Amino acid sequence: MSSLSSFSQQTDKTFWKYGHLIFTGFYLLPLIINFDQFTKSQMSLCLAFYIAFIILYIKAINCNNTKITPLFLALLAICFSATFFTSGTPTLYGFVAYVAGYSYAQKQRYYAALAIIVALFTSSYLSDIGKLQYFLAVALILCAALFSYGIAAKREREHKKREQESAKQLEQLAAIAERERIARDLHDILGHSLSSIALKAELANKLNQGERYAQANNEIAQVADLARQLLSDVRNAVSNLKQLNLNSQIAQLKQTLKEQGFNIKFNVNLATLPAKVEGIASLIIKESVTNLLRHSSTKIGSINIEQTKQQLLIAVIDNAPCTTLKAGNGLNGIKERAEQLNGSAKFTCGDTFTLNVVLPLSAEDLK
Repeated sequence: MSSLSSFSQQTDKTFWKYGHLIFTGFYLLPLIINFDQFTKSQMSLCLAFYIAFIILYIKAINCNNTKITPLFLALLAICFSATFFTSGTPTLYGFVAYVAGYSYAQKQRYYAALAIIVALFTSSYLSDIGKLQYFLAVALILCAALFSYGIAAKREREHKKREQESAKQLEQLAAIAERERIARDLHDILGHSLSSIALKAELANKLNQGERYAQANNEIAQVADLARQLLSDVRNAVSNLKQLNLNSQIAQLKQTLKEQGFNIKFNVNLATLPAKVEGIASLIIKESVTNLLRHSSTKIGSINIEQTKQQLLIAVIDNAPCTTLKAGNGLNGIKERAEQLNGSAKFTCGDTFTLNVVLPLSAEDLK
C-alpha cells in the first residue's frame, strides 16, 4: 500500500511539472486548421521546431540557473525561426517568457523580457504575418501572463526551500534538546545512586580492613540492593524514552504511588496534546512523582493536570510541611524542561509544598 501511495505521489509531481506542456499544442493549431496550405517540407520543419522546443524547454526548467542563458537564447531562436512558417508561435513565446520569469533574478528578467519583445516584433514584421495585430496581442498577453506566473513559481520554490531549511534546523535543534534531556535523565537517575554505591563500597572496604566483617557484609548487601534498584531505574528510563504517552505514564505513576502507600488524588483533564508538549509534560510529571516518593513525609497530596486552549497546567501538592526549599537536580530539571517550551515552573514552601507548571499551547501546536 505504501509503495502504491509513493507511486501516486511521484505521478502527481511529474504531471504538475510537465502536464502544462499540453498547452504547447496550440502551436500546432494553424497546421491542423490550414492543413492544405502547408507543404510536406513546411509541416516537417514546423514539427521539428516544435520537438526541439519541447526538449530544450524541459532542459531549461530543470537546469541550474547559471546555465540557463544558452537554453533561453536557443528557445528564443526557435520561436523566431518558426514564426516564418506558422502563426502558432505566440504559445511558444509565452513558454519562453515563463522560463525567463522562473529562472532569472530580478535585474536579469528585464533584459530577458526585452529580448523576448524584440524577437517577437522583429519576427512578426519580417515574416509578414496576416492579421498582425491579433498575432501580437495574443503573444503579448501570453508572455505577460506566463512571465508573471514564472516569477510566482520561483518565489514559491524559494519559499519551500526556506521551509525545508527551517525544518532541517528545527530537527537539528530538537535532536540537541533530546540529547540534553537524556543527559539530564541519566544524571538524575545515576548520579545519586552511583555516589551512594561508591561511598558504601569504600566503607565496606574500610570495615573489612578493620575486621568488622558483619558490618562490612551489611554494607555490601546494601550496595547490591542499590545496584538492583539502579538497574530497575535505568530500565524504566529506557522504557520512558521509547514511550512517553502521558495517559499511560499517569496510569503507571498512580500504580507506583499506590504500591508505596501514598494517598495522592489525581484530577486529570486532557485532550490531544502535541507530541513535543506531551513528551515534556510526561517527564515533568514523572520527576514530580519521584520527588514525592523521595521526600514526602505524610504521603498525602494531589496532582492536578488541566488542559485549556492556551496552556497545559500542572499542579503537584505535597501535604507535608515545608520549611526550607533547596532545589536539586530534580526540581531544576523540571524548571529547565518547562523553559524549553517557553513555560514556567514555580515552587512554594510552607504548610505544604506546591509545584506549579505552565506549558503554553499555540494554535499551530494543536493542528
